[in-house]
Amino acid sequence: MSRQLNLFSKSAVDRFDGAAYDPLADPATEANAIDEMFAADSRYRSSRELMRLLNFIARLPQYSAFNGFLLYTQNPALSHVATARTWARKFGRHLKFNARPLVILAPMGPVRFVYDLNDTEGEPVLAERLTSSPATQRLPTRIIENTVQNCALHGIVVREVVSDDLRSDTAVRMIPSIRKKYRHLNLEKDASYLVMIGQADRPETKYARLALELGHIFCGHLGIDKNAWWSERHHLSATQGEIEAESVAFLLCQRKGLASSTGKYLAQYQLTEQQIPIFSLNAILQAVNYIEAMGRSRWRRPKKRSRY
Repeated sequence: MSRQLNLFSKSAVDRFDGAAYDPLADPATEANAIDEMFAADSRYRSSRELMRLLNFIARLPQYSAFNGFLLYTQNPALSHVATARTWARKFGRHLKFNARPLVILAPMGPVRFVYDLNDTEGEPVLAERLTSSPATQRLPTRIIENTVQNCALHGIVVREVVSDDLRSDTAVRMIPSIRKKYRHLNLEKDASYLVMIGQADRPETKYARLALELGHIFCGHLGIDKNAWWSERHHLSATQGEIEAESVAFLLCQRKGLASSTGKYLAQYQLTEQQIPIFSLNAILQAVNYIEAMGRSRWRRPKKRSRY
C-alpha cells in the first residue's frame, strides 16, 4: 500500500497569501513536483498567465505536453527549439559559443538537450519552417477512429446523439440508473463510463467535443474503476473540473492546428481577470499526452501513461 501524501506540501500552500488550500489529488497518490511547484507560484492563478502557458505548450506539438511545460519553466520567451543535430542537419545551423542547453525528458533515456534558435547561428531560417500549422488544418478521421476504439479498452463507451446543443455533450459514470436510462444506446456490459457527444458534420468539431469529455474522465472527475491509471478526484468543484477539462481540450485541439470553440470557459476568466481556483496541471498534462497517444494507432490493450 502506498503512503498517503497530499498533492501539495504545506510549505507550498502557505505561500497562497492566506487563500484556503483545496487539495486536488487523491490523498493516496504520491506528491508530484509539477503540481507542488505550480501551487507555490501564484502567477499561475492569473488567467492571463495560465493562457500564456497553455498557448506556449500548444505551439510546440512536436514535443510532449510535459516537455512543453519544462521548456516554459526554463525559457518562456524561446522561439523554436531543436537538438544540436537537428539544427545542423535540417537547418544548416550550429550552436553558438556558450549556447544554453534546455532540458527535456527523453523516451529511452533520462533527458535530452535542446537549444533555442537564438542560441544558434548559420543559414537563415524562414519563419514558415519554424511555425506549426495554422488553425485551419483538417483532422484525419483515423485520429478520431483510433481514439474511440482505444476508449473501449478503458471501459469508455462513446455514442453520438442527435443534437447540435453543446449541452448534450456529457460524460457519466456507468451506474445502474444511467445504464437503464440509456439502454436504447446498446451499451456494453463491461462499460464503466459513457460519453455522449452531439453529432457533427466536421471531424474537428467531433474531436473537440470528445476531447473535453475525455478530459473529465482522465483528470479523474468521474472517479476510477479497477483498471484506471488516473487518480480519483471526483471531489473537485464544477469550476475546477471545467478548467481542467477545457485546458485538456484546448491543448489537444490547438496542438493539432484545429479551429475550435474550446477554451471559451477559460477566456471568460481572462476577460474579467478573475483569479483561477487551484487545479492540477499534472492531471491536465497527463490527460493530453495520453489522449494524443490514443489517436496515433489502435491498441490491443491499454498503454501505460507516459510523460514523453
